Amino acid sequence: MSASIDNLINVNFTKGRNDLLKFGLMLGGKGQHKPYIFKPEDLFFLGEQGAYYSPVDISTLFQDAAGTTPVTVDGDPVGLAVDKSGNEVNAAQSISASRPVYNVYPSRLSLDKVDDELIITVPTGGWNGTMVLATDEGTVSYGVDIPAGDYDLGGEYFPGNAIVGALFRDGALSAGEKADAEAYFVGNGAMASYGTVVDFANFWRGHSEITEFPLIDTSSGTSFNRAWHSCSSLTSFPLIDTSSGTDFFAAWYKCSSLTSFPLIDTSSGTSFSSAWYKCSLLTSFPLIDTSSGTDFSSAWRDCSSLTSFPLIDTSSGTDFNAAWYKCSSLTSFPANAFDNIKGGGFSAAFLNTALDQTSIDGILVSLVTSGIAAGTFDQSGGSAPSVDTGQPAIDTLRSRDWTVTVTGGY
Repeated sequence: MSASIDNLINVNFTKGRNDLLKFGLMLGGKGQHKPYIFKPEDLFFLGEQGAYYSPVDISTLFQDAAGTTPVTVDGDPVGLAVDKSGNEVNAAQSISASRPVYNVYPSRLSLDKVDDELIITVPTGGWNGTMVLATDEGTVSYGVDIPAGDYDLGGEYFPGNAIVGALFRDGALSAGEKADAEAYFVGNGAMASYGTVVDFANFWRGHSEITEFPLIDTSSGTSFNRAWHSCSSLTSFPLIDTSSGTDFFAAWYKCSSLTSFPLIDTSSGTSFSSAWYKCSLLTSFPLIDTSSGTDFSSAWRDCSSLTSFPLIDTSSGTDFNAAWYKCSSLTSFPANAFDNIKGGGFSAAFLNTALDQTSIDGILVSLVTSGIAAGTFDQSGGSAPSVDTGQPAIDTLRSRDWTVTVTGGY
């Protein structure tokens, strides 16, 4: 078969880029071919929009934003990274103090995790597709929707301490394309997995462009403090391994588009303070293991779409202040929820809820059962406690130096 231009034109383009690229014919060499070797540039072969940056290609790096002084040695600042996709969307930093540093072995852009970042000017129409970030701590592909305008690559909240590669493609990548891109970056020195990371604090904080989060290895993670804080475009979340996690403070705070949440392993978790605060579209919550949890303050605050709540284990809990504050649709709450708690901090815990009478009665009786000597409990909205069950429980609590405020003013 002749490897002519005519042969290539006759390739069925509807079968996709990979069929064409992997065809691997050498023009002008009859019957000759060579194996297909993936390059990230291939993902833009048919004119797809996006950008691709690779510090391993030092010829694409410059010390100044104007691109007049090349990066040549380890330790040089990087003010410009040239886009290798062919779309000419270069990433630049005009402020000298905010420029990443070029380092070798592997070639990467090291970040101070304060203000080091490159600015990408995303063109009109934005990019709705896939982002592949390769760092010194892990390499992952995300679903993203990045609007036109300035986009920060790096900065204070970044899932790693250095950029080994970054790719943005308008239009979703296939599973195979993601695997190829990730393998390419790992081959150039990026860490393949996040499996050795212990502290995930602030890793994806504020990344509202992420629409799909992958099932990555988080098995070593102990701190997930603010890890997905303000990832406001996530509608679902994967069943990641959080079995070693102890700190979930504000982990999913302001993930305001989440409509469901998985049954992750939180058996080691001690702090759940503000963990799901302002997850306002969650309509249900799973029966996660919270048996080690001590701090539940504001944990489900402003989860305004929750109508019921499961019987989680609160036996180690001491602080429930504002835990269900402004859960304005919360009608049903399980009995016996607080039978074995260790502290009486319930200030504002059930303010602005919609609890039915059975639920508020059950909560008050459970607090009596706990035997806690003193505490503060607040409820408003919904039903008043019953005369036969709720009010006697309030009397008992007050006799133990509890301050109790409920709907109806009893």
